Amino acid sequence: MRPLVHLLFALAALSVARPAAAQDLSCDRGDREVRALRFVGNREYAAVALASTVATTPSSLAGLPVVGERRCLDPVEFSRDVQRLETLYRRRGFLDVTVDTTVTAVKPGVIEITFTIREGEPMRVTALALRGLDLNAEVRDAARDFPLAVGGVFDRGALDAGRDTLVRRLRNKGWPQAEALVAYTTNTVLRTADVEVSVVPGVRAKLGRIALEVDAGDDNRRVSDATVRRTMALTTGDWYSARAIIDAQRNLYQTDAFQRVDLQPDSIQPAGDSIVNLVVRLVEGAQWAARGGLGWATLDCFRMQGSFTDRDFLPVAQRLELTGRVSKIGIGDPLDGAPNLCQGQAKSDPYSRTLNYYTSMTVRQPVRANQARVPSITLFSSTLSEYKAFLRRTPIGGVLSVTDPFPLVRVPSTLSYQVELGRTEAEPAFFCAVFNACDNESRTFLQRNNRLAALEYAVVRARVNDPLRPTGGSTVRLNVRHASRLIGSDRSQQFNRGTGDVSWYRALGGGATLVTHVRGGVVYGGGTTPRTGGFIPPQERLYAGGPTTVRGFRQNELGPAVYIVSRYDTVSANGRTFYRADSTSVTERVVPTGGNTLIVGNVEAQFPSPLAPKLLQIALFADAGKLWNRGAASPAATLSDEGPSVKITPGLGIRIASPFGAIRVDLGYNGYRLPAGAAYYNAPLQAGVAPLYCVSPGNGLAVNASGTSGAPPAQEAGGCPNSFRPARGAGFVRRLNPSIWIGQAF
Repeated sequence: MRPLVHLLFALAALSVARPAAAQDLSCDRGDREVRALRFVGNREYAAVALASTVATTPSSLAGLPVVGERRCLDPVEFSRDVQRLETLYRRRGFLDVTVDTTVTAVKPGVIEITFTIREGEPMRVTALALRGLDLNAEVRDAARDFPLAVGGVFDRGALDAGRDTLVRRLRNKGWPQAEALVAYTTNTVLRTADVEVSVVPGVRAKLGRIALEVDAGDDNRRVSDATVRRTMALTTGDWYSARAIIDAQRNLYQTDAFQRVDLQPDSIQPAGDSIVNLVVRLVEGAQWAARGGLGWATLDCFRMQGSFTDRDFLPVAQRLELTGRVSKIGIGDPLDGAPNLCQGQAKSDPYSRTLNYYTSMTVRQPVRANQARVPSITLFSSTLSEYKAFLRRTPIGGVLSVTDPFPLVRVPSTLSYQVELGRTEAEPAFFCAVFNACDNESRTFLQRNNRLAALEYAVVRARVNDPLRPTGGSTVRLNVRHASRLIGSDRSQQFNRGTGDVSWYRALGGGATLVTHVRGGVVYGGGTTPRTGGFIPPQERLYAGGPTTVRGFRQNELGPAVYIVSRYDTVSANGRTFYRADSTSVTERVVPTGGNTLIVGNVEAQFPSPLAPKLLQIALFADAGKLWNRGAASPAATLSDEGPSVKITPGLGIRIASPFGAIRVDLGYNGYRLPAGAAYYNAPLQAGVAPLYCVSPGNGLAVNASGTSGAPPAQEAGGCPNSFRPARGAGFVRRLNPSIWIGQAF
């Protein structure tokens, strides 16, 4: 209750005094810039709460050019600020409060302002009477946790909030005409207050006739009365509840079958009646809806998406949703006719040469009152790639999901069971380095179609003040995913995966916002017997680097990696032959191998731009992250990375407001050497064989001539050392990594 009371206080104070449209804090010639704003003597309220109450605002970042904003003194608003602060305190019970101001000149045209507050002693409650509670136990229960108490501060904001809560509870328990009358007497000399709250419940009422008035336009009605009543879950004979009526209205809207929903008591009903008749007025919407879109992205090139919705697919208002997405248009086979229109990163990704798509059909149960578990079933087919890491082909799959499956969990959550038949394609070097599958037969086995059955539980709690450009609040996401033979997965598709991330948004004043973000994840192989270093399917490994993690690194290139080189040297030693590359060898591409453990942290400060501040923001950020493999028993454990354990990359960017969210353009600085890793050479096809050679410097895997005529030389089996480090271009500009993202990155 106390945080609610503080919020009401702040709102009351702001309503008294803060005419935002009237105040002018911009700086003109001759105005005095406010460099700092201080509060002294305040104990009841924190300085940040007082600063949000007054109109006078200091310059951000000391008025620095580009990143800061100058704000000057408005004499009229400054004089009103004293009244604002005194009103805030007096409503809280501090009747003797006084506020003085001090203006200190720092230099010509620049001042600092101090508000000195003498709170005095508060007025306290000496008597509190709650009358009318003896009707029954439910009326007494409605008055629980009343915010005032004998001996406490006489807080008029808390008194109003307590009265409103009491009335609301009664109207949700069957008393539609409930009121609470407040009276108090005060003694300003003794600083005491006697408070009396008289509860007038009125007549307790039940729901009577529930009449439906449905406007279907010129068409025949599609949604039956039985479906409407079942969705509302309001029954004749139930105790009246204002909250239940609001829930019924919301649930009817959530079916998406109605354009307008209105539930009101019958207007001709006499006051004081013990029966409340309801009239439900509905306007049906269109049964079908279709939408589509076309866009371009750095890693996707051109992409399209579309959807079709039937809002009354079955007789009880189930929804049918058909969706489709296609990306890599222009570069991906078979729609690969315009590669020059795609960005360089997409052209360098071997998995972008295949058209990516996702198609699905979903039947969704509409939300109904008193129904926490809302099911849906989806059938899908897809081909999706992860930048430079893998390509996942899923000819057929299905998902059964239930929202809010556990009543004790008070935040939105989803439990789903997914079954799919698919395969993951990756570079031969990836399978050799991560899974020690260096021969063609082993790689073919890992890339065959496998059945993946996974049970997933996801929790999302979003409490932000603006979903597109938040400046306050937080977002929490947690995800746990399990696959094992016990729930139907193949032996090679067993794992346990957990990820989570938290974002905080805080307004700094002057339109500036501080964003902090932490993300972590772990993956274990083994299904029902989790073990560190166990086999983890490529598509379930963790990856980092790029616009949503550590922006100084390119997409997925933070952490372990192997390299595909274009040439090598033949070295003879002790009568044996070795293939070895050095740092001058040209690296055709980097193959991120991912890891089983991830930690990422981000700090970003956003400031309004001096030019078009409502459209543009300037951002300063620092990202930190580490991606690694735990478990020395795993071949992946040899994928180590030298240098600091946690990589930190600073940078700057701009944010452009759009209807789809902020368009983020960032430049991250990466001062680190490229990580050392294994180097491989993909030899051309010879006699039906395309061998993969380890060519890391210093490797001890000898190459011997094949006994078959025309066949390529064969290399000894063994681990490929992480001794190859590509040369990195020198110069500041070459260490900058640009990225573009639409929407909140965290």
